[in-house]
Amino acid sequence: MRYKDFEEIVSKERMGRYLFACSNNTKKAMQLYRYNLILSQEMFKLISCFEVSLRNKIDIIMTAYL
Repeated sequence: MRYKDFEEIVSKERMGRYLFACSNNTKKAMQLYRYNLILSQEMFKLISCFEVSLRNKIDIIMTAYL
């Protein structure tokens, strides 16, 4: 995909920080953005599991308290 098309989809503002980090190398900036998406997906899995376990523990404690 051409960088301009990618930037139009994602936004110029968002890609600005990736361009800065990659010394204005558009190919590296797009790859860094993709790596960030992969990392975010993995972190979301962990956060989701933590959130469910925390809610379950809160429910157990509150049920016993009431």
